[in-house]
Amino acid sequence: MDQNIADEIAPAQQRPAATGHTPGHAAGHAAEEIRIARIVSVTGTQLVGLLDERVGAASGGTRPMPQLGDVMKVMMPKAIVFALVTGLEIAHPERTDRTDRAHEQCLVKLELFGEIERNDTMTGTFQRGVSAYPSLHEAIYRASSADMRRIYMRPELPGARIGSLQQDDTLPAYVTPNELLGKHFAILGTTGSGKSCAVAVILRALLEQHRKAHIIVIDPHNEYGAAFSDIAEVIRPDTLELPYWLLNSEELAELIIGSDARDALSDRAILNHLVAHARAEWPQNAPLRDQITVDTPVPYRLSDVLRFIDETLGKLDKPADMTAYLRIRDRLHQLQADRRYAFMFPRFIVRDNMEKILARVFRVPIEDKPMSILDISSIPSEVLNVVASLLFRMTFDFALWAEKPMPMLLVCEEAHRYAPNDSESVFEPTKRGLMRIAKEGRKYGVSLCMVSQRPSELATTVLSQCNTIFALRMTSQKDQDFLAAALPESSIGLMAELPALRAGEAIAVGEGVPVPARIRFNRLPQELRPRSQTAPFAAAWSQDLVAEDFVQDTVARWRGLR
Repeated sequence: MDQNIADEIAPAQQRPAATGHTPGHAAGHAAEEIRIARIVSVTGTQLVGLLDERVGAASGGTRPMPQLGDVMKVMMPKAIVFALVTGLEIAHPERTDRTDRAHEQCLVKLELFGEIERNDTMTGTFQRGVSAYPSLHEAIYRASSADMRRIYMRPELPGARIGSLQQDDTLPAYVTPNELLGKHFAILGTTGSGKSCAVAVILRALLEQHRKAHIIVIDPHNEYGAAFSDIAEVIRPDTLELPYWLLNSEELAELIIGSDARDALSDRAILNHLVAHARAEWPQNAPLRDQITVDTPVPYRLSDVLRFIDETLGKLDKPADMTAYLRIRDRLHQLQADRRYAFMFPRFIVRDNMEKILARVFRVPIEDKPMSILDISSIPSEVLNVVASLLFRMTFDFALWAEKPMPMLLVCEEAHRYAPNDSESVFEPTKRGLMRIAKEGRKYGVSLCMVSQRPSELATTVLSQCNTIFALRMTSQKDQDFLAAALPESSIGLMAELPALRAGEAIAVGEGVPVPARIRFNRLPQELRPRSQTAPFAAAWSQDLVAEDFVQDTVARWRGLR
């Protein structure tokens, strides 16, 4: 944790904790303790309290009404138990407009989330979970500033500050890197809720403390290059190198044959034979010739594949037998000629530059840039899923085969595009590659950050592997219900606030944060914000464009000429 945070909490921890009077205890309570209610119902981790008559200005009370998300406490003999306010209710409301509401019963609903053990010095540390549950008639108090610091500012946990608490902006909100990265996390929210800025804030907070990190960002909209230009290697389509020989048999077949072809199975068998033969024939692969398969990541020449096709065609007599070879040859010629695919089908001589490609993507050595941003915004849509599959597979395999552990974080924007609930709407190896990282990546030091604006379209298996979730504003009931099903029951109460969150606010739950809370992310300066703002319609529609230059430039980019 930051030294400033540790210094700030120290005085609060050294002070004896105030004790409160409850019906079952003989201790008095300090003057600063503010009693709110008494417990009238206990159901698992959920409490219901009957508010005291002095609470609520509307009813003539002198103490403020609790708000959603406020922290309350109950004094137990061996611990101070803390709970979040998740709801307020009037059990028997008056049916008239009169201001005298003496007969109304106001209830507060609470969710238990942790405790501080009580000892002689009263300096116990906060722990998530509770060892004993409060009883009926116990008094409920509002948590003091000192209590809040003991809960949210814990020097025993190394943390990176990402913002402040919504209910008290003097208290920092932070993440614990080991817990956050060791078990994956997700950043979810509707368009315009501040997801991209939240990603930038969290990544910068982590990098401020860990300048030797290895972070890979898959950027489908060219958002993050400007936000991290000082500390990231930005790999754009014109400098991207993912040569065709890195593709495995499934990825290559999807690119050349497609999944909907009528004779896909027979065509794939022919293509696999041609590629395996070409890999074995490349001179530099001679020492491995007996071990090479169609999926071995070693270079080969497309000219050899085309030569084998021509030689085979010269030996075939029946036109029907030639069709598959002709289809494969024509498609290879198309891919080589299309400049949009130059990053995958280069025109220069084939070379074994796999080490250089991996070193650049995974930042080895770091060279003061611990992050690589792969801008895939200009990659043709028909090959995008194949590229994503290759990147996911490369990330996992690199970690798997590395002799020494090299923990790295893979940030996947628009995650629902690659791992949707609908298995028919995506290239299956892409989804399988992402799910493999989600399920097994942590064993090999690969952490996953899932970013999505449509969580209900994200595969449940992938989201369930994320042990920390930052949920920004979410107005769709379908998305809220889906997210609630993936969260622990103790966090459901906070999720009711999702539709009312402001831009840049989030409900943070899971093991990567000290306790579930509504937080406000740090505000980034303009030059460090991702380029994710909505198009400025009003400003753009107030002026004309130079049509000739604008359209010419657009067409040139469309054709891959620029």
